[in-house]
Amino acid sequence: MLTPENFLQVKANAVLRSELTILDAPAPARLAPYALSYLGEIEQDHAFADSRIVLMFNPAGDPSWNATTRIVLFVKSEVEDELAEEPLILEIGWQWLTETLEKFDAHPLDLSGTVTRTSSKGYGSIDEHSPSSIEIRASWSAVDELKLANHLTAWSEVVCLTAGLSGLEPGVTQLRSKSK
Repeated sequence: MLTPENFLQVKANAVLRSELTILDAPAPARLAPYALSYLGEIEQDHAFADSRIVLMFNPAGDPSWNATTRIVLFVKSEVEDELAEEPLILEIGWQWLTETLEKFDAHPLDLSGTVTRTSSKGYGSIDEHSPSSIEIRASWSAVDELKLANHLTAWSEVVCLTAGLSGLEPGVTQLRSKSK
């Protein structure tokens, strides 16, 4: 059974990608008795993404969650124009999320969300940088509340995948990232 103390230590038990800079963020105070929120950012030469994840815990449970925990995720990444124009990019984005949750044994309950692509065209002095992006918004409950760290690990992987970084291969050990 998940306790408030265990919940508040979930980040310490997650294996987070080193490419991801993670900051603690204010968590919503009215949605659950306990909540954690993190901002994640990747800013490398050819990879950019920013993200937020909120983990909520109500020991009494919440009927709308069908569980005691709820996870809310937002990821936005710049993507190459060719990828943004790919007809299946929306399905691919959702697949990144579902496969990553499965890969890290982070089984979701009542998973729902959206994948959005945006493209823009700059003119004049901003013609050269007209970024396209993909956004993934999702929420779900954890089937196994004791594996919340796995959901946080999966989040860090999804952010990296959407930014175009390679996924971790099974058997490859990722060192825990330093948070700011």
